[in-house]
Amino acid sequence: MQMLDLGNPDLDWVRLANGMGVEAARAFTMEECADLMAASFRRDGPFLIELMI
Repeated sequence: MQMLDLGNPDLDWVRLANGMGVEAARAFTMEECADLMAASFRRDGPFLIELMI
């Protein structure tokens, strides 16, 4: 079961995405998430949003 825990180890998804050439950002509030989603729709290609809950 430990292998299925996404929090162990603690991964930096934004840095992982950037390392693969994917733009990414982290949102701490729903307002930030909405702003990032709106910005991502104006871009070509993938955009990862890590929502901190």
